[in-house]
Amino acid sequence: MVFNSLAYLFFIGIVFVLFYISPVKYRWVWLLVASIVYYLSFIPVFLSVLVAVVLFNYFAGRLLFSTTHKKAIMILVVTFNILILASFKYFHTIFPDTVVHLYYVDWFFRIDPINHLIIPIGLSYITFTSLSYLIEINRKTFAPEKHLGYFTLYLVFFPKVAQGPIERPKSLIPQLHQLSTFNYPLAVEGLKQMLWGFFKKLVVADRLAIYVNTVYGNYEHHNGTTLLVATLFYAFQIYADFSGYTDIALGTAKLFGINLTDNFRRPYLATSIQDFWNRWHISFSTWLRDYLFLPLAYFFSKKMKKESYLFLKTEKWIYLFSIMITFAIAGWWHGEGANFLIWGLLFGVFLTYSNWTAQWSKSLRKRLKIRQKNRIYKAYKVLITFLLVTFIWIFFRSTNDGMALRIIESIIFDQGKLFIESPGIFLYSVFGIITLIALDIKREYFNQSFSILYNKSIIIRYLGYTTIILIILLIGVFDGGSFLYFQF
Repeated sequence: MVFNSLAYLFFIGIVFVLFYISPVKYRWVWLLVASIVYYLSFIPVFLSVLVAVVLFNYFAGRLLFSTTHKKAIMILVVTFNILILASFKYFHTIFPDTVVHLYYVDWFFRIDPINHLIIPIGLSYITFTSLSYLIEINRKTFAPEKHLGYFTLYLVFFPKVAQGPIERPKSLIPQLHQLSTFNYPLAVEGLKQMLWGFFKKLVVADRLAIYVNTVYGNYEHHNGTTLLVATLFYAFQIYADFSGYTDIALGTAKLFGINLTDNFRRPYLATSIQDFWNRWHISFSTWLRDYLFLPLAYFFSKKMKKESYLFLKTEKWIYLFSIMITFAIAGWWHGEGANFLIWGLLFGVFLTYSNWTAQWSKSLRKRLKIRQKNRIYKAYKVLITFLLVTFIWIFFRSTNDGMALRIIESIIFDQGKLFIESPGIFLYSVFGIITLIALDIKREYFNQSFSILYNKSIIIRYLGYTTIILIILLIGVFDGGSFLYFQF
């Protein structure tokens, strides 16, 4: 029951009505039931994995809070969570010839047998959420949730279970305890956000996917010009796809009076790679910062006692080691291929370069009398950052590192006529990109200016709603499949 389906809209309608006719003190129960039903709508057998993970982390959190052997218990619970995730991610790497019979379901009827083990829906995000919960308990910044029902809902709340955002316990658990009366303004805000999410997914992402999949699926037969355009299209495809999911997830949660973490903040208007990661998959990037990068930096600062090594200040080496390990792990999380590792390491390299040259860049700007707020300079930084990120996306989209390198080679050395199989699909794709960019620019730089969906005039607002719905119905792609990040 993916978000971009009529089944999901029907499901939301039922959950919404029953949620608000239920007594307030039992509404969390209905949300938990709905979350379990949602989870069962994919591969029901994986519910057993979910139950095991929930129970283990519930009791582990309580034990961790009360024990005097915190370090040993923490190592144990972290290892368990990582092993569960890794066993699914790398099962067929370790056991390549193993046949495992699984079944997808649709409205609880069995369809399409699967003869290999796949990762349970949302296991990565449940694992990261569980680790966040346990680490906060270990740091004594959060007391363990005593109620098993609320803890279970925290982990499996259906809008976020499949692709996040990764919620911290201090952010979500108190909200689950305070489910109250219907919040009309928040619900309206949620519906608007869902509408925009459907536009991103159906009109932009899935339309771009047609061209991207055609070109990348036969990259050997296309020249560098076509591969460059397909790569640019992919940059916007993955953004529209993932942020579209997030908009639907956040909008759905708002229907029930719950605010989830905003996962995207116009990342392609970032002025540096660091700024990009402050705007892209925010709950994941802050998770990496707080639970990997900073502890690693602290560890290396304890080990490296000298003021400098090889004529460089120790703090720069600490940053290098910490950021490279952090993004190597980020790459590993996304996939087992060397292309994902390279994807992560390239971000680490660019971040390290920015960190190491920060003072030199500042001196150069001062010498050239370039102000940080200069519009031309800012536009230049946005463009360079976007191009660097788009270059790195090649490794993410490719099936292996060899494919990525051949595509890069073609883009540099093999220019030619642009491949356009269907002018209509191509023009609709460009329309989607322009709309996405225009709205992001408007929100970034002109947020208080004229708005259609938030206009004071009810006529303009409803014209806006109607226009977006008509565009979705007329040029949306309704057989585009699930969201890209479902596979992670």
